[in-house]
Amino acid sequence: MRNEGGFIEEQRPGERGLTHLIEHLVFVSPTLNAPNDLHYLPKIGLPLTFPAPSAGTTSWRETNYFVSTKTTRTADLDTLLRLFREVATDLTFRSDAVDDQRADVMREMAGRKPGNVIYADYIADVAPGSPTDVIDGQNSDDVPTASVETIRALYRRLYRPENMMVVIVGNVDPTTAKALIAQRFGSWKSIGSPVVHVPVPRLRYDRIAPISFSALPQGRRTALITVAMPTLSSRGSKRSQMDAELMDRLAIRAVNNRLARAQPGSPSGKVGMFIENGEQGHRLIMLWDNFTGDAWQPALVDLKRTTCGLGTAGLSADEWDRARRDLIQELEQITGDMGHAKNVELAKDLSHAIAADRKLIAPSALLRRARIWLPTIDASTGNAWWRQQWQSGHEHVRVEAPELARVVDPRQAIRTALDAASSRASCH
Repeated sequence: MRNEGGFIEEQRPGERGLTHLIEHLVFVSPTLNAPNDLHYLPKIGLPLTFPAPSAGTTSWRETNYFVSTKTTRTADLDTLLRLFREVATDLTFRSDAVDDQRADVMREMAGRKPGNVIYADYIADVAPGSPTDVIDGQNSDDVPTASVETIRALYRRLYRPENMMVVIVGNVDPTTAKALIAQRFGSWKSIGSPVVHVPVPRLRYDRIAPISFSALPQGRRTALITVAMPTLSSRGSKRSQMDAELMDRLAIRAVNNRLARAQPGSPSGKVGMFIENGEQGHRLIMLWDNFTGDAWQPALVDLKRTTCGLGTAGLSADEWDRARRDLIQELEQITGDMGHAKNVELAKDLSHAIAADRKLIAPSALLRRARIWLPTIDASTGNAWWRQQWQSGHEHVRVEAPELARVVDPRQAIRTALDAASSRASCH
């Protein structure tokens, strides 16, 4: 069950962190049906479900609740849907349950803070103005003091039928599943005025910093070259969506192969490239080198030479050929493993696809398309795609290393290393 309302909706005074708190309270708050039972939902639901590392998540835009059933019996599915309906409409937020979960949320946020600070610092430079920059999703300042009335008011504002999605994935009859959902949720009516959702912030390309750094003592050691650009449209035909995904995967495979060959013997994940199609309206192409010690300069130089070479000479025909073979093999492996995929993960993927107005493509369909379409992507086509992608965005260079604290002007030192690499690679 997906609720369209995350940190972005915490707009009123005293609401910071409360969407996350509500997610926690779902599992301990009594309901109207069981007003004296603090553990009503797990007591009824756990015997019917498999254990999971997490049964709820909250992001900047949504909260998800997910369970994986032990059976496909109609009665069991109906029981879980009844619990979902009570989660959506009948929580009482009894004060002792609220007080218990305040402390739990604050402990969780305190444990995540160091990593969140590092990530927020990076996003502020590479994706300024985006939701993950503008929305302080980890700010739980109001959790310790928010009144039950404030928490309940946010719950009533966000947990409404127009904000909810229920997804069932598994060996069930679709007609029966749809009837069960209608039976449990069909009578649910909106109360009060329609909710006007907060507009999603957009990336400010004019504010992307060309160079940034982090010298936090507890920080990681990494060099990154990133290009930010508008997100490719998710609308359109299933075939066009598949072709876009295949091209991304092919480029990732080709560039990762080149990076790995340049550093033979390096551990897996030390260097790499990744493409992130964010829900925030921007797309990132990232190359990184997780160096050791104080080796940020050679790491950065190698990355810059790589991006220069990709933009000028491009990848060879042999490199594209190998990437095609590797990608086909990867898709064959994924397709073969689909029988072991968890239905709860597929349900989450399906809900995200529906919310983004795009298709959820099965690996087998992607493999069939890859076998037909990938042979049409020769070196000329692939290199032209790469140049178009890289040139359509704004480049950002970042170095994170505690050792930069000893450098008088880290940005200038980074710029000097970049200029030397660009000059030797005839790249400007």
